Amino acid sequence: MKHLALIITFLAVFTSCSKDIEEATTTADYYGKWTLVKMSGSMINSVTTGTAMEWQESYLFKNDGTFEKSRMRNTVETKAVGTYTAIDYQDGKYLELTYSNDSEIIGSCYGNLTESLYFSAANTLSSTWRACDGPGLEYQKADSNFN
Repeated sequence: MKHLALIITFLAVFTSCSKDIEEATTTADYYGKWTLVKMSGSMINSVTTGTAMEWQESYLFKNDGTFEKSRMRNTVETKAVGTYTAIDYQDGKYLELTYSNDSEIIGSCYGNLTESLYFSAANTLSSTWRACDGPGLEYQKADSNFN
């Protein structure tokens, strides 16, 4: 009887934890505008935020599977568009972006028309560009009223 109670308790805890993890990764609301809030480099203490960042940037993810990326650098605005897909990997949820045309604002390790972002925390998207010596870029959701 003691073992049965232990097994039931273990299953109840395991099931509730699994449900929490699943909800956190599947209910992430990524539609809308995401704004760059932090940049970091490979050097220790090389973090910048706000107007001190080298550029200002945002993504607008629409319900129809398209996106627009906009970057403002030295008063020059550059935009790029494409499609995206949300993908669940073992280590978390990712947004895989495919651009319609080549652009200098594509932050990718591969030098092609694709870019990947992942949910590093609740309401925080991070670029995978850092994995190949690009800057660490973190975005936070600005507004959920864009469709």
